Amino acid sequence: MSYFTLHNDPDLFRASVNHTAAETKFLERLIEKDYFCSLLLEYFSTIPDLVFKGGTCLAKVHADFYRLSEDLDFTIPMPVDSTRKDRQEKIKPTKEAFKKIQTELPDIRIKEDLTGANSSMQYLATLEYTSLITGNAESIKFEVSLREPLLEKINSYDSHTILLNPVNSKRACSVIQLPCIAKREAYSEKFRAALTRREPAIRDYFDIDFAVLKGGLKIGEPELIELVKYKVGIPGNDKLNVADKRLKALDEQIDSQLKPVLREKDFRQFDLKRSFEFVVEMHFKVS
Repeated sequence: MSYFTLHNDPDLFRASVNHTAAETKFLERLIEKDYFCSLLLEYFSTIPDLVFKGGTCLAKVHADFYRLSEDLDFTIPMPVDSTRKDRQEKIKPTKEAFKKIQTELPDIRIKEDLTGANSSMQYLATLEYTSLITGNAESIKFEVSLREPLLEKINSYDSHTILLNPVNSKRACSVIQLPCIAKREAYSEKFRAALTRREPAIRDYFDIDFAVLKGGLKIGEPELIELVKYKVGIPGNDKLNVADKRLKALDEQIDSQLKPVLREKDFRQFDLKRSFEFVVEMHFKVS
């Protein structure tokens, strides 16, 4: 496997990041982080059973960089009634790959090792690299879920990197092919998160809002409703919650957690109350 090497030429890398920032209006820090996320995705792309999902998957695979992200989420599909032993067995190839990261990818450091939680239904880690832009340490959260099956077909998709060549403005990095969650199922998980997270996350609401307004997502689509209904019914989820007090908690996150990962024009177009109404609409459909 040939890993990304553009960062081995710091001057060219910085020129590429600065050019991409000027062209896309995203922050340099996040453009660089997207590149290092791609470096990790390429490394993990051949690990058995590991499926890319979450907001970073939506941005890099299904929705053409409507926002940038700071973490990598995966799932290893498992029956709902799988045992802890089953899950510990399935995660072994990923854990083995993790042990070799610092040898295979010398610019990546393990800040917090991959550790199981919730009876091995979830594995969490934090990876780190030194920014070529600021010289500071930057982190990438890494999560693997082993709590449920995927219902729609898992296909190999192209994952893109936003970095542009400073000479011709073409993509500076090759695509990565890896197993990914289907687009509709990815959005069904966004609705589940918006409906059931104990502490609501503003990015879930933005992702839904953007998908409905610009991505062709239809809340009334029967297949989407069935997916959401199934997922919120899986044991271990919190109860559905669309109480008005969640709006206050979400509003407090807009400037600190949403604005930094968006382009200015997309941030201005976001309407929290509208996105909350989309989630409430789905709540009525699955209740």
